[in-house]
Amino acid sequence: MRYVKPEYISVFKDCIAQTSEQSGYTLPEEVEAYVAILLGSYVEHLDFLPDSTFAESYLRLKRKDSLPAKELADVCLFVVGVFPEYGIGKDYYTNMGKSSYDLASKQLNYNLFAQLCQHFDIVSKIITLSTTPPKHNIRIG
Repeated sequence: MRYVKPEYISVFKDCIAQTSEQSGYTLPEEVEAYVAILLGSYVEHLDFLPDSTFAESYLRLKRKDSLPAKELADVCLFVVGVFPEYGIGKDYYTNMGKSSYDLASKQLNYNLFAQLCQHFDIVSKIITLSTTPPKHNIRIG
């Protein structure tokens, strides 16, 4: 993951904590911290999509020249959480993200990435709720 300004992490931690409290969803602390860092990493970096298609990136995960499973899973989580209507559909990116986190759990840190795989749906829901501005009923006239 690239450098993230601490103030971004702080803001997203607060948003996630508030959303978790309001929604009743609870996540392990290390997952909440990881998601805050993940979201903060995209604030100033809009080039988050893989160089090739998601499917091509996924099929090459085990090759040495591929996008690491963790990075593909992170992008899938970000897309599902922040842009749930993007591309082919939420289920496509959810399944790819879960599978990529599962692979990352075997390659890197089993506990954190296994939790992200297991809780992908809840995490993406919290991201959606945390990043979607509230709707206000404003009457004009």
